[in-house]
Amino acid sequence: MVLGDRIGVMRDGKLLQMGTPDEIYNRPADLFVANFTGATNELAGTLVARNGKFGTVDFGEGRRGEVALLHALDVNDKVRIALRPENIAIGGQGSGNVFPARVMDRRYQGTQTAYDIDLFGRKLEVLELGTAARHQVGAETQVSLPRECCWAYRDSGPSSYE
Repeated sequence: MVLGDRIGVMRDGKLLQMGTPDEIYNRPADLFVANFTGATNELAGTLVARNGKFGTVDFGEGRRGEVALLHALDVNDKVRIALRPENIAIGGQGSGNVFPARVMDRRYQGTQTAYDIDLFGRKLEVLELGTAARHQVGAETQVSLPRECCWAYRDSGPSSYE
């Protein structure tokens, strides 16, 4: 990402996306590109409403959140939501998409702390910048998932790159 002005991501001999490093990292063409450019969390759900470039996804058990629609998706489509670890805020700061979660693990790394959280029964990784580890293992907390950082893709079945 640092070496090029334009980057191409290929899979099985096919060009999936060509663009600037910013475009590739922040608007990946599909789940493969999102995972290829860094660890990405995934959540599954069903698109239940559309509102321009955003939509509402039902994650199950009545839990709904807003997501960015980067592709043409229809209401009732099964979707996977890609979400980078650095875009999840523990403590519920932010607006919208605030859900209860539990801290499962913590790895202090000096300038950042990596956490594993349980959200909707799924383990997600969270990266939090700063030199202090702020959340204890086992803590029940809120997490905020910014809608513009929750990228919705059509769910095409099991991923070979998970």
